[in-house]
Amino acid sequence: MKKPDSSSWKLDTLLIHGTRQNQAMNAAGVPTVQPIYASTTYLHPNAETLDYALDGALPSGEPAYAYGRQRNPNACTLESLMGKAEVGVGAAAFGSGMAAIHAALLAGGLAPGSKLLAAQDLYGTTITMLRKFFMPMGIEVVLCDFYNPAVADFIQAEQPDVVYVETISNPLVKVIDLDAVSAAARAVGAVSIVDITFATPYLVRPIEHGFDLVIHSTTKYLGGHGDSTGGIVISAKNSLLDLLHTYANMLGAMLSPFESHLIMRGLKTLALRMQRHCANALQVAHFLQQHAAVECVRYPGLSSHPQHELATRLLAHEGYGGLLSFELKNQSRAAAFHFINNLQLCLPATTLGDVYSEVSYPPMSSHRDLAEEDRQKMGITEGCIRLSVGIEDVEDIINDLDQALTA
Repeated sequence: MKKPDSSSWKLDTLLIHGTRQNQAMNAAGVPTVQPIYASTTYLHPNAETLDYALDGALPSGEPAYAYGRQRNPNACTLESLMGKAEVGVGAAAFGSGMAAIHAALLAGGLAPGSKLLAAQDLYGTTITMLRKFFMPMGIEVVLCDFYNPAVADFIQAEQPDVVYVETISNPLVKVIDLDAVSAAARAVGAVSIVDITFATPYLVRPIEHGFDLVIHSTTKYLGGHGDSTGGIVISAKNSLLDLLHTYANMLGAMLSPFESHLIMRGLKTLALRMQRHCANALQVAHFLQQHAAVECVRYPGLSSHPQHELATRLLAHEGYGGLLSFELKNQSRAAAFHFINNLQLCLPATTLGDVYSEVSYPPMSSHRDLAEEDRQKMGITEGCIRLSVGIEDVEDIINDLDQALTA
């Protein structure tokens, strides 16, 4: 059997078969699934080969391994696959999404005296990291409204060193104009970074829109089954990729072989799952719009969404993602808890992107470290509910939401 040529494969085919390219054929046979390399140390026939392995590759260019903290075959296979899936030069895998964000910001050039311009609607823990880790280092952090049509003017006026956004925001599902942001960042010489966790490469590939670094929390849709924690950063430039690998090694933020294996298993069904997530979420959004207990619904697939036209132009496959949020008419924590406590099918969980439908209360979970005043400025009220719509039968999801809302 010949080694496959993936250059013409579509994304869903690549995600299923792409890992085969990292396995050498031999007479004894090759497994269809890469073995899990649960080893901290790798032995070599001589000191000269070990010397090469410590630099990560043999003279032939073949990857080589020496110590588990530096790299492992499973993580390297995942990196290779995601580099191709996101049309980058390569990728670096990390032990969590937050570790990936941290490394991407460092690789982007954040250092004492530099300036970061970031979206004000970022994931709450990301904002907390910016304030508690980067700002005390002497880095200027400016949060602004990246959904304003004048975003290019903001970037030009601020002259940042790094620009950081999310494709679809958490939890208010606002949509970024990737082309406008990347072009403005490039014009001022800034490194552009985007967290694309909610969209996945199934819906959009930001490097094709001019971004330098693309981040995923693989814990979410890429893994997709709620059984692995990880993060990955895909780079459009070799210089940034080298820095990412350096930080993964020096900070001890590597992804384990077993987690890598689980994430690659999840990737094989990503396209199918995203089709169902998107289809279910649109039906659930329409249902919630009509419910007497719901004040408003935020979902890019609804014509009422402020960035609906942008999302339609930006996102592929006529899909808008599996995440939405809505406001209870009773704007209180007690009402939110009452709704969550009455759910029977949908899981009360602080994560998202799994096969299960999962409900989260942002003031208690994703944005709990922010002051209530800051949450209110972002539009996150006491009645805000985040819903990650799973791949169950959509009627079952709707029935559960209905009974919990009317209980």
